[in-house]
Amino acid sequence: MIPIKGSKMFRTFNFWKQRSFRKLMLPGKRLTIYTRNNPDSDSLASSLALKRIAEHYNMDASIYYTGTIQNKTVGNVLGDDVINTPAIVQTSNDMALVDLLPTELTGEKINPVIVIGHTLGNIEGIRCAHKDIRTTETTSSIMVEYLNRLDVAIDKRLATLLLFAMREKTNTLIMNFTLPDIESYWYIHKFVDMELLNSLEHPSARLETFEDLSRAISNKSIKGASLFTTVGFVKDPGTIPKVCKYLLDIEGISTALVLAVNATKIYIYAESKNMELNMKNILKKAFGEWGEVAGSPFHASTSIPLGVFGTVADMEKAKQYLIKSINDAVSERFFHVLEAE
Repeated sequence: MIPIKGSKMFRTFNFWKQRSFRKLMLPGKRLTIYTRNNPDSDSLASSLALKRIAEHYNMDASIYYTGTIQNKTVGNVLGDDVINTPAIVQTSNDMALVDLLPTELTGEKINPVIVIGHTLGNIEGIRCAHKDIRTTETTSSIMVEYLNRLDVAIDKRLATLLLFAMREKTNTLIMNFTLPDIESYWYIHKFVDMELLNSLEHPSARLETFEDLSRAISNKSIKGASLFTTVGFVKDPGTIPKVCKYLLDIEGISTALVLAVNATKIYIYAESKNMELNMKNILKKAFGEWGEVAGSPFHASTSIPLGVFGTVADMEKAKQYLIKSINDAVSERFFHVLEAE
């Protein structure tokens, strides 16, 4: 890989960092990789990259996530490479956090050996053997550098997932991208399976998606160029990102939020074509105290435990009252923050 003139990308994961990182890659040991709650494509692709690096050094590695994978097509492509878990807990194995900071976790204290991710927040209190936290837009671009510098073989599936994640987070290198993002994009694209990339970017829609879209249109509430709606109780909350994208095709709508509920959680997904808005910050301001927010300036999501109200989720008469209460609370906060922005 030939860096662009003036680039500092290859000075970031320098000789000394590589040396200390390799010391942690011990053959025969096991690495437990955790990524963030409700992981997006960037979280999953970068976690898979670390798993492949560990396997390159003959380590046994597993990837775990909590919540629901945002892009179900990506989840299907990953298959058994990722495992859902109810909670992140300390294990006897070496632990790595990818696209997730220890400071974001609550409850049991976690002591990871490796932390790799991107953030603009305060990272001074994080202590671990290997810490690489940058201000790039994607963690995937960081992991591409690791693959390159460590001479790890890159298979087509991994390359395609990494490229797709970078395209998704930077709106195909239109917004919020950095020079390392461009260099990583340029390096990884030659390994990509174009047919798989096309499938990821243009997934086929299931019948459930259109059923949820029908309910979303019926329940919509519009203020200016912003739309709020609910699809009510669902079996698969993974449909709501696609429902949200369809709603953004409505004339005059530039921002949309879709809400769904199942027996245990409230799921919120928002997306905007308005480049003056940062959807991740908006959801943090509106719902950050209720649950962890994941995403980017263009689209973001969160899930909120239903708590004691989950006991009435199976009572048909109570469902409509529960949904109305949730809708009123979520829509009020959402539109209030939007107006302030």
